[in-house]
Amino acid sequence: MSILRTTLLGIAALTALLLIGSQALGILVEANGPARIVLALTVAASGVCWAASAVALWRWLDRRLLAELSRRLRTLGGVDTAPGALPAVSELAEVNDALAQAREMFRATAAENTARIESMQLELNLDPVTRLPNRRYFHNELRRALSQAGSEGPGHVLMFRQRDLIEINRRMPRDNADQWLRSLAHRLDQLLGRRHAPPYLLARLNGSDFALLLPATTPAQAGVAGDKLRLELRALRLALGEQRWCRWALALTPYGADDQASDLLARLDHALMRAESSDNDAIEHANHEPRSDNGGEHQWRDTLIAGLDQHRFSLDVRGLRGPDDALLRNEATLILHDAETPAPITAARFMPAAIRLGLSAECDIQAVRLGLDWLVSHAGQLAIRLSLASLAQPNFLPRLGQLLRDRPTQTVRLVLEIDAHGLAENYSVARTLCEVATDAGARIGIRRLSQDFAAMTRLHQLPIFYVKVGGDFVSGLAQSPGSLHLAGSVSETARQLKIDAYAEDVPDEKTAALLHELHITPVHSDVAAI
Repeated sequence: MSILRTTLLGIAALTALLLIGSQALGILVEANGPARIVLALTVAASGVCWAASAVALWRWLDRRLLAELSRRLRTLGGVDTAPGALPAVSELAEVNDALAQAREMFRATAAENTARIESMQLELNLDPVTRLPNRRYFHNELRRALSQAGSEGPGHVLMFRQRDLIEINRRMPRDNADQWLRSLAHRLDQLLGRRHAPPYLLARLNGSDFALLLPATTPAQAGVAGDKLRLELRALRLALGEQRWCRWALALTPYGADDQASDLLARLDHALMRAESSDNDAIEHANHEPRSDNGGEHQWRDTLIAGLDQHRFSLDVRGLRGPDDALLRNEATLILHDAETPAPITAARFMPAAIRLGLSAECDIQAVRLGLDWLVSHAGQLAIRLSLASLAQPNFLPRLGQLLRDRPTQTVRLVLEIDAHGLAENYSVARTLCEVATDAGARIGIRRLSQDFAAMTRLHQLPIFYVKVGGDFVSGLAQSPGSLHLAGSVSETARQLKIDAYAEDVPDEKTAALLHELHITPVHSDVAAI
């Protein structure tokens, strides 16, 4: 029998004895004065006993049972406080077990909720396809890196874009495309991401844009990381048809403590547009450009459409000179006159945006039209560069052909230049351009051959007028036996095909002499009257 039950039975027995005694006393003793007093005292003693027992029981319950129950209930959700044992009362054994079960249940529920919250936070910060950090997480980390650049040192951000993601999704099932993106992200994350030493942050900003945050890195370290990334992206490309591969555009910029995240990303976005217009996977460096160059797409669209509608374009014509400053031909680039900018906007600044907005064909048609007008009042040849993005637009080549056929007298002195990369990667379009141009009497020149020597395998198939090499290939020619060998191959191929070969960016007389020996003509540009 428990203490609680014994106490209650004892109180009940004592009360019963007092009541029986008072009843017996009232029966056996005559109801005189002293007897009534004894009877009253007996009843009073009985009441006092009841009251005392009730108070004692309540205080015991309050001190030992209710207080302990309250403490146990308050600690149900805790994980560190170990509850003490309840009083050894058998009637409370079930209560004790229920409290223990409730505590374990609350612990399990709390752990489950914590895990669910952590999972939700993780999902909010991860791209669902690649499992890389998403744009929101990258922006937060970029702001943190900018705030710490003063103490930890400046760093770099590399952004890269898959230019053909729409075509990839059109050519293959969505699940297969997602699987390719996942495997690519996993490989890049192992090479340069969180598993790299030191760890860099690789993130997917949106469907086609990715970014690599390189905190506290020197330009040399960033360049090495960029080259690794570029080579890996090239190795993981998908085929999009005969001799066509998916393309990547890459841009790199440094950052410091004074930079803002929005300005930094705008700089990178404009550099990506330039990389897309160059149509190769070389890393475009986005240094501190004028803020007007970093305008958004809507601003560029308004500027370009206004320029086309109001005929604000003109040509910057420069003479191309060979040995002894002999004029070989003139070269023209399109410039835009905007009322909001004091100086004309060069094609290097607005053409990347025009390509992104699908307006490059209109700009190139405008350039050809202005070039034909220029030839009316000027002698000699005029070369105009065409964007590879324009060639890919279905209505560009028919419009170009009609424009050339309408001006036959000027067309025979017109040369249309394209990048060698287009000849190597999109031969069918380049061949169609050659057919359209030669049928009308114009000629085709190939520039930047040194950036894609694969185009040499196509030179014999097309009526090419001349080829150009330049850049680092020419500037390092005197120090590189391999470059000399390649230059000799270019010269021999051009000689056999009766194609003129020119070299731009010649640094010194020694290099010029080597080029003369290889029968490649050094050339340079000067400013001519427009």
